[in-house]
Amino acid sequence: MNRRLIAVPALAIAVLALTGCAGKTRGTANPAPVTDSSSETTPRSTADTAPHVPSPLNTGSITSDACATLSASARSDLGLGEGRPRSTGNGPSCTFQEAADPGNQIDVTTVTANKNGLQDVYDTKANDAYWGETQAAGYPGVYAAAVDDRKSGKCGLFVAVTDQLAVNILVQYDNGAGASDPCPVAMKFGEAMIHTLGG
Repeated sequence: MNRRLIAVPALAIAVLALTGCAGKTRGTANPAPVTDSSSETTPRSTADTAPHVPSPLNTGSITSDACATLSASARSDLGLGEGRPRSTGNGPSCTFQEAADPGNQIDVTTVTANKNGLQDVYDTKANDAYWGETQAAGYPGVYAAAVDDRKSGKCGLFVAVTDQLAVNILVQYDNGAGASDPCPVAMKFGEAMIHTLGG
């Protein structure tokens, strides 16, 4: 079966969960319109507030091409091939396959449909089957997905790159150590992404 064909619903179902009652977009079929104004933001929730990023990263490249989340050297260090870009309703996405085993892949989405970054993940955490705070190279993140498939080689991680933008990393590994423990793979990708973007 073509892994790329099954990756799209996995991303929509397992990671970018259904829209919460607060009106956040996390994978709906018809997400709220996205404006071009980078300065437009929605007030952050006063309850359960997400941590701020220590220093906003330069995200110009990844808001149009999610494959730019990793440099060529970072891909090589992680054993990944060149990414295949896709467009989704949530923002630009990219699929990276493991060079030695194409059955192992990582889908990355720059979630431009949301304007409050990691705060939107906090606001919709009631929709998630698992949810846990973490950090990737000093930048706040959350392990979260609507379906808990971690024992089946799938792990979702959101990492804030600015206070208005989060990147979603979805690991889908069938073989090797990542198949039984996929979340460390997601974290390594997140850390490499932060370093690629200059963090």
